[in-house]
Amino acid sequence: MKKFILSLSAIFTLSFFGVIAQSNGIEIRLDGLGADVSGGVHSVNLYATSPDLVGGVYEVHFDVTNTTGSDQQWKITRKKMSVPATWIDQVCWPPQCYPTSGDVYTTPNTSGNPAPTIVNGTSTTTNAELAELKPRITPDPAVATSALYRYYITSVAGVYLDSIDVSINYVLAVTTLKQPTTLTISPNPADYNVKIALDGIDNSTVKIVDVLGNVVYNESINNGTKNIDVSNFKNGVYFVLVEASGIKSFNRKLIIRH
Repeated sequence: MKKFILSLSAIFTLSFFGVIAQSNGIEIRLDGLGADVSGGVHSVNLYATSPDLVGGVYEVHFDVTNTTGSDQQWKITRKKMSVPATWIDQVCWPPQCYPTSGDVYTTPNTSGNPAPTIVNGTSTTTNAELAELKPRITPDPAVATSALYRYYITSVAGVYLDSIDVSINYVLAVTTLKQPTTLTISPNPADYNVKIALDGIDNSTVKIVDVLGNVVYNESINNGTKNIDVSNFKNGVYFVLVEASGIKSFNRKLIIRH
């Protein structure tokens, strides 16, 4: 009896805080593929020109499979866990998409629009529609922020059976990272000619200095490359110094061997 009471207490606690453990009779898969993500979180990073945003709307597809052993009639309950007030959303669930309202919204189950019945062992309704949970979320394009939605598989009696969270991090822009700047000197050792190539920078200055600190060459590099005649240089060790705006100077050893 004591164990029974403790079990009821645990179930009450989970229901009270809105946490639904993964059900053995419901499977949720992203795009109908891969592992069962029931009770998990689908996370995505978005920005204004993200390919995942079509017309400013983010749409994600979850196929819901019924493995309970019998046909089941289910609704979807969308709950805003932490969502900016300026975001809007819809919930698509057979047979249509529904504009949501409030912090908690449940898809209809009326005589004119009954909740779909999912055929046992499938992700298909008795009307031959795909049992697809499809949130449509429109972030506020002017504000960098994040949001968390929870979508419950809900019985027609209003019992939460399973869930999937959608977490979105929205940024205003994506900074294009500069390609690393690299310096190559070839051949090295050199005999009559040497090529200096600086990837990532078009305009710079190259100096060649001997071991005594004397500058024996000083020219600009355009388009990132420079071919230098070193036929008159004495055999020995030199240092190639490359300087450009916005980068740290390069210092490389060059060996001349005729």
